[in-house]
Amino acid sequence: EESGISFFLPDAKDLTKLGQGGEGESNEPSIAIQSSATEMSVVILTGDAFFPSEETEQIPGGSTDEVRDSLWDDLKGEFEDMSNNGSDTEKKPTKVKYVNSVVLEIDVGKQEPGFVLKLYIKPNFKVGDNTKNLKHMNDRRVQIRYLCAYYEPDTAQWSSNGCLTTYDTNLPNSGVVCSCSHNTSFAVLMAAEEIDPGYVEAQSLISQILLGGSIFGLIATISLILPASAIVTTRSAKVNICFSIALLIASILFILQGVLVKDDNSGVIQLRSVGCAVYTMLQHYMWLVVFMWTVIEGFLMYLSLVQVFGSHISHYMLKFNALAYGVPIVFPLAGYFAFTRKITVSGVEVTDHQYMAETMCFLKPGTINFYALFFGPLVLAIIVNLVFFVLVLKVIRNSKNSSLSDKEQLMRQMKAAVGVMVLLGTGWVIGIFMNIPAPGMQITLQWFFIVINASQGMFVFVFYVVLNDAVKNFWLEKLGLKAAAPKSVAGASSTTNEYANASTSKQDAEHTYSSAAEFPAKKDDNANL
Repeated sequence: EESGISFFLPDAKDLTKLGQGGEGESNEPSIAIQSSATEMSVVILTGDAFFPSEETEQIPGGSTDEVRDSLWDDLKGEFEDMSNNGSDTEKKPTKVKYVNSVVLEIDVGKQEPGFVLKLYIKPNFKVGDNTKNLKHMNDRRVQIRYLCAYYEPDTAQWSSNGCLTTYDTNLPNSGVVCSCSHNTSFAVLMAAEEIDPGYVEAQSLISQILLGGSIFGLIATISLILPASAIVTTRSAKVNICFSIALLIASILFILQGVLVKDDNSGVIQLRSVGCAVYTMLQHYMWLVVFMWTVIEGFLMYLSLVQVFGSHISHYMLKFNALAYGVPIVFPLAGYFAFTRKITVSGVEVTDHQYMAETMCFLKPGTINFYALFFGPLVLAIIVNLVFFVLVLKVIRNSKNSSLSDKEQLMRQMKAAVGVMVLLGTGWVIGIFMNIPAPGMQITLQWFFIVINASQGMFVFVFYVVLNDAVKNFWLEKLGLKAAAPKSVAGASSTTNEYANASTSKQDAEHTYSSAAEFPAKKDDNANL
């Protein structure tokens, strides 16, 4: 029946103490089976003596800590073999696995389409929480994990194909749910595996340093632009400030994660807790907000340098903020509530956390929700910004300034092109290729990704402040280091608009915006970006 059957087994090595679950039982069962099949035969074996395999071994004897030490030694030897063999594919070591539960041989007869057999099994050896089952080995993070598997007699191997393993890593001493699409001989295996392939410990330190510099650069950018009333009233400056604030919040949340969340679950925020879920959703939301502001930045550059005429937008900041902060809110909510679910087997519940990662408070990589709710919007934002980048790049290439030499003009065009690329977040395009499974390739791409994107706040400071004559002149005049320039409409156009042309004309005054200085008309002379 759909309600299933359950068994209680105090000692996994003594089946004489096996009892079927029923009303009045207060303890969690050791075995639970649920299926839509009308008939079922179940054979329970204490071990894998009838299922020989070269890949599995008996769990070593001794105390819990001694068993873990033995597992770590096996894994260390495995990685040393991998390093020594190098690219020799014929000498790949066999990963050591342990049959870590009773073996259930189940036959339900004829299987209907969409058949799913749900098993709840308590492992014999409890791997413990992340403080005990996770270790750092050189640049690798490895963890002892449970794995649902079935026995293939033809190959004499245990395979996990067709079986989904679910267990709460916060409660690893409870049980494991195996959801399988067939019936055969099942067991819970245990193996120490590498997690986050391509992870390099040094990357965390570099990320923290670069993000710290970005946070400082963003705070400096906001602090230096806001007091400049003549600059901050322009539409481009308003969007730049909003983008900088969103990037600042996202960067602070990311860098604080290293302090509040630990991969061994010893941090202030516990992994996969309610607090971790809130932190994950907040980070997910803020990075999507950053992506939205980069698209708005690209759209603004397009209006300023490409289209210009007929580009008036009423209440533009209200609409921009509604888009930037309103659209992304759906994604983290949908991700958490759609991909965090409870799996019930004969009354036993196990939480399946498909939204949150296991070792940090962020989206779980490689899952449907990661690709659909984070990676997908990122790719879409990159594609849109690449279109804007190409259109703006044409204007930059065609820009002329008779007062500059060819070399100076080329350097100015290159500066503008790099600035546009960074501000539009096109460096995130590297993230698309970081899903290449080869660890060596992942590490190389990760370094590029970290250096470019973790430094984005510093690039913002360079292009919004250091290379912005309007901001520099304002503060030089404010500090009395430079005489104030005479005010004029033509002068304003070259100092208050970040996307302005080198000169203005009568046509500028007839522009659809309230101030010709804010959005001058497009001309052949577009060198002063």
